[in-house]
Parts: sequence; structure tokens; C-alpha cells
Amino acid sequence: MGMITAELRDLNLGGGSVPVPYEFGFENEHPSVSLPFTLHVYGQKFAGRKISLTTIQLAAQDEIFLVKGTRHAVRLQFEFQNFSLSIYPEVVVVGEERDELVLKFADPTGDHVAQLRFVLNSFIAGDFVTLGAVMSYSGPVKPKEEKKVVEQKWTERYRSIAVALLSGVLALAAASALYVRYTTGYEMHPVLIERAGQPMQATTAGQVSYLNPEAKKGEVLFSVNANSGDVLNFQMPCDCEAIVNQGVAEGLTVLPTDVILTILVNNFDLSVQALMSVEGLARAMKGDRVYLDLADGRSIPVEAVAGKSANTAAMSGELFVPVQLIAPEGALTEEDIGKFAQVRLTKSFLWN
Repeated sequence: MGMITAELRDLNLGGGSVPVPYEFGFENEHPSVSLPFTLHVYGQKFAGRKISLTTIQLAAQDEIFLVKGTRHAVRLQFEFQNFSLSIYPEVVVVGEERDELVLKFADPTGDHVAQLRFVLNSFIAGDFVTLGAVMSYSGPVKPKEEKKVVEQKWTERYRSIAVALLSGVLALAAASALYVRYTTGYEMHPVLIERAGQPMQATTAGQVSYLNPEAKKGEVLFSVNANSGDVLNFQMPCDCEAIVNQGVAEGLTVLPTDVILTILVNNFDLSVQALMSVEGLARAMKGDRVYLDLADGRSIPVEAVAGKSANTAAMSGELFVPVQLIAPEGALTEEDIGKFAQVRLTKSFLWN
């Protein structure tokens, strides 16, 4: 690959030439800006039309004493509303073009360039606006103040700390609620704590025609008029206490396996029978912990035991199946008889 050399270009000034400084790639690299200004030289005053960092364009006059190619010290004057700005550069006459007199700065990087660049850049940025033959400044009137560092008061610090603590508490509460919702479930049906006994069930569908919970051993305890027309009598098996199941009375229509009453065999063992959903029973079988929550605030761990009746109900498509809940010895007392509780299931984790 050959080396490319840069050619030093000259300003076309007729009789002589002034080299373009190395900062400029082309003679017309800098755009000309139309703003009001005047040029003063040898007692003559010229109205400016356009100006750039390298070129000045003036309105031509009939009598001009500026010879093409000559070099002169001039005064550029920019008029503002309340003041004027004068710059004293040296220029070289390029010549006339139509009705304009074109001048070039003899030294485009001279002492005047800083002030001239400021005026041109401010005008392009919109900080200077033209008002006829003068200009007006429309930019900021004072430098931007630095933000003061305000010391935070103790009340504001306490408020910030309180807001942070409250946010933390709300976040923990939300996390706890999500944790409980994911790990904990409650069964729909309430549970009644009662004494353990032998349930007496109807063996056929029919209507209860006779009910005597005070019957002695060998006497008829209850009778059922079967749908087939037969009358079935059930005898008391012992001299024990019998408790009629809730809602059972003479004339009630019953189905097979419906519990009519329960015989208590002179003991104080407690029985907790419950209807659990098939899903809840499956969770218990998979290892989820089962608790019995009482109204007094106690939470007693229990074991769910499903018998043959639960399997029969599940096979027939029932959503809820009967199960027996076994509590640790001594967890339930006689004072708990007749109380209701709620079954709660909780997922078991390694750290529990």
C-alpha cells in the first residue's frame, strides 16, 4: 500500500498566497454565519453580511480603497443592546464577487480567534438573537449554582429508618403468607371429639320405626322398616350407655351403613372421626403432617387412619372419605368431649 501525502493548499489571493494552517482541511471548511456586524478600515465603514473563522463577506461600495491582495489591520464591531464588542484582526483582500467584497483573515489562528469563535458559537447555539442591526443575549444570565449538601436531620433519619423497617416487615409478611399458602392446607369439614364406642348401623335401606336408647341388655334398641317390607329389630348387646347419632329420630329414612347410635362400653376413651378429602388423605399418606387445631389455641398432631369404609367410598367416587384421627396418649381429655376442631395439613421439610 502506497503512502498518501497531504498537499499544502494556498489561499488564492491574486498577487500572493497565504498558506492555509494545518488545522484546516479545506479553504471553505468553516461555514459562514449571517449576523449583524461592521468592519472599519481607513475611515471607511462596511456593513457585514457573512462571517466565518476564515472569511469575511461585506456589502460592496462604490468607492473602495482596498486593493486586491493587500493586507490591512481592521476593526470588527458587533453591536449588542447595551454594549459593543470589537475585534482587531489582520485581513487580506481577496477581491469583489458580484456585490460583495470578500476578505480572508491573514492569520485564522491569531489572538482574535477566541472572541470570534465565542460570538459565532453563541449565535449558532441560539444564545444570541438578532434585533435588526444589533444582537441580544438570550442565554443564561448567571452560572448554574452547585447543589448544596444539606445535612439530614435526625427526624428525617428516623423516618427513613422507620420506612426501611416497615418495608422489611411487609416483605417478611408477604413471604410468610406465600410460605403458609404453599405449605399449609385446611380440610373443609369440622371434626367432633366424642367418646369411643361401638356404632350401630342400619343394615338395609328403610325407615326408623322404633328407637329406645334406654333399652336394657336383650331388649330392642331400634327397629327399621325395610323397603322390602321386612321389619328389622336390633337388640341391646350389653348394659351400656347408648348415644343416638345427631339428627336420628323415629320416622327418619336411612340407608345402609348409616349410624343410628353408638354404644359406650363403660370407658372414657376418646374417638375422633372425620371426613377428609381424597386429596387431603393422599397428602397424609405421602408424609404431610396432620394437626388437630382446637378453638382454645392448641394444635395436636394426629395420625390419619383410613379403614375399609374409606376405601369403599373412594372407589365409589366420593370426594370425602371417613377416617379416624388418633392423637398421642393424654393429648385429649374428658374436658375435650363435645368440642369441635379443624384438620390442618402441613408439608414436611428436612429442617422441620
